[in-house]
Parts: sequence; C-alpha cells; structure tokens
Amino acid sequence: MDTATVNMASSPAKSGKTVCVFRQILDYAIAAVMLVHCNTVWVTLASLRGWLPQTLQWLLLIFVVMRCLLTVHRPTKRELWKSIATVGGMAAYLAILYFVIKTNKDVYFAFAWVLLLLTVYCLFCYEGGAWQVLLKYRTLLCGVAVYSLVMWLFCSVLKAFPPSGEEWTSWTDASIGYAPIQSWAGIYFAPQGIRNTSIFTEGPMAALQYSLALLIEAFLVEKPKIPVLAILAVALCTTMTTTGYLVLLYIALCYLLKWLYRRGWLQTRAGKISLISITVVGVIAAAVILARKLDTVSGSIRFDDMQAGWRAFLDAPIFGNGCNNLPAIQQYMSEWRRFNIGYSSGLLWVLSDGGLWLGAVYLCPVVMAVVQGIRRRAPGVVAFALCLVGIFLISVFQYSYLLSLLSVFLLFWRPKAA
Repeated sequence: MDTATVNMASSPAKSGKTVCVFRQILDYAIAAVMLVHCNTVWVTLASLRGWLPQTLQWLLLIFVVMRCLLTVHRPTKRELWKSIATVGGMAAYLAILYFVIKTNKDVYFAFAWVLLLLTVYCLFCYEGGAWQVLLKYRTLLCGVAVYSLVMWLFCSVLKAFPPSGEEWTSWTDASIGYAPIQSWAGIYFAPQGIRNTSIFTEGPMAALQYSLALLIEAFLVEKPKIPVLAILAVALCTTMTTTGYLVLLYIALCYLLKWLYRRGWLQTRAGKISLISITVVGVIAAAVILARKLDTVSGSIRFDDMQAGWRAFLDAPIFGNGCNNLPAIQQYMSEWRRFNIGYSSGLLWVLSDGGLWLGAVYLCPVVMAVVQGIRRRAPGVVAFALCLVGIFLISVFQYSYLLSLLSVFLLFWRPKAA
C-alpha cells in the first residue's frame, strides 16, 4: 500500500477522533456552566451579577447547539417526530403557566427555555446526552473537592495565606442587600464559620453539589471508583451540614443492603430480620441527626420554612402565587425569626410559586424514574431519584440549570443510559 493510500485510510479515523475530543470538551463546558450557575459565590457578586447569569445562558445555548450538531447518530423519521412532539407538548404545558403567573415572568421564561433546551439536547444527542454531562459534572466536582480541601486547610484552618481582599455578595437577607466576603484572588472565599464552603455561597450549598456528585458516582456509575467516592465524601464531611451527614448515611445504608443482597443473605429469615434491623437503625440515626438539628436556631428556621411554604402553597394550589414570589411565603413565617427571612426548601418554594402545575415538572421525572427503575431492576436509579427529592426538600436550587438537567435525565432515563 502506498503512502497516499495510507493517508486516505487514516484521515477519517483522525477526523473522527478529533470530533470525539471536541464533543468531550463541549460536555465539560456544559457541565461547568451547570456548576457555576448553581449557587456559587460568583453569580452573587456585585461585580459579576449584572452580566454573568445572562452570559451563562448564552454559553449554555451555544455549547448545546454545537454539541447537537456534532451528534453522529441521525434519527429516523419516527424518532424525529416523536422528539418534536415531546418538546412541543412540554412547551405548550410550560406556556400555560407563563400566561397565568403574574410576577417575575422573565425568571420563569429563562427557566422554561433552558428546560426545553436541555430536553432537546437529551433527545437529539444519542451518545448519552444528559448522562455524559452528568459524568463530566461529577469529574469537575471531584476536582473542586480536592481544590477546596487544600484551600480550606491552608487558608481557613491553618491561616497560612491571608485573604487578598473583599467582594460584595447578595447571598444575604434581602433587607441587608450586599454584604462583604473575604476572597483569595476571587477563586476561594471565606468559609461559613469553620465549614468548608469553597466557591459556594454557604455550607448547605457546598453540601448540595458534593452530594449530587457523590450520588451520581455511587448510584448511577456502573463501577464506582473508590478514590472518587472518598474524595467527595471527605469534602462533604468538611461542610459540616445536616444534609451532608444524611446523604452519607443514606449511601452507607444502601450499599450495606446491596452487599447483603448480593451475598443472598436477605433471602433468608435471618436476612429479613437484618433488613428490618438495618432500616430501624437507619431511621433512628436519621431521627437523631434531625432532632439535634431542630434544637438549633438553623433547624428551627428550616422547620418554620416548611410550614410557611406549605401554607403559601395552599393559598394557590393549582397555579401558585407567582414565580420567585418569596413574599407569599414570608407572610407566614413566625415573628421570632424576622432576623432571617431567607428560605431553605426548594420543593415547597416551587409549590408556592407554581402550584401543582409547576411541581409536576420536577416531581413527574422522579416518579417516572422510580417506576422505570423498579421495572428494569435498576435500584441505583431509584435510590438516586428518591435522595434527590429529599435534598430538594431542604435545599434551594429550584431554577438552576443543574436541577433542570437532572429532571430531564430522570424523565428520559433508560437502562442503556446508565
């Protein structure tokens, strides 16, 4: 074979490899946008808040469109029309609430079009779509965890390096406005007390992202890597949050039950007794953690948040009180906590904002994933979906791109994706 023939034969292979690498880069870029948009300090800074959120929207649009154009698989007519009908149906459903709500239509519109964009991405990127981005997101969070542990140890605990200056963040009580936060060159920020918050607004928000990455590795990856689990677990522990401890307990119990099942122990009478015992111990441990939390001011505020959100939801259970309408919830908060009128439950906030109509957008994917997981004997997806609901109940990230991606992933999940 002459040289020209060799070059002609190898050129398509090199081209295919280049396209594959470019797809990987775009997946990482999309994952990075998800990470940054979900309650990092950068999106709350006075110096960046005016343009960063809009920039992230445009970057997400560009990356997703480019990624779809690089899709190798070309859909059949049936697949194409089915996807178009799905997107059209979702658009019509979301449009109804857009015309009903009376407050913050721009916030709802941004959420709706991002959700539709990610739906298109998931339906038309047949190499894994949302699943590939979640894998990249997990990898990025693992890197952030390593970085945060180093910075937290040397900058916050040992105080080996002083902060380089201050930034002004809006992650405060609305009556206060912007508040100063110590910064290390804008790439690490002062922790909340001794908690390792890294680049996130507070301990629970850091725990939220570490927990999601840990759940992806623990339940969705076919062969979880011990080093990745260990790094994320250690970073989660340093956030010193109830959310983090409950997630770690949940994963430990699920893995213990999985181990017992594989050994055939659960099929025996003694195994069934063990199952009941493990469940009881887990419930008691979770109850003890929650009880200790409720004895604190933070715990009392969370409990008050839930009752206030529920009462606001009952005011307008179908279409809600309006998008991002926090005053509708604040009116039901107890007088004693007027020093802190922020909110902590994303699920109840959604139900208050958009009622059952908007709540279904988040809850239907979970129900469908649980049903599919049980039917297809995929307990990992079931465990992931149920834990996600629990996290959503006690964390605020309802209009984030990350939660939209997770919802789309669960909505269209099939065994081959995981």
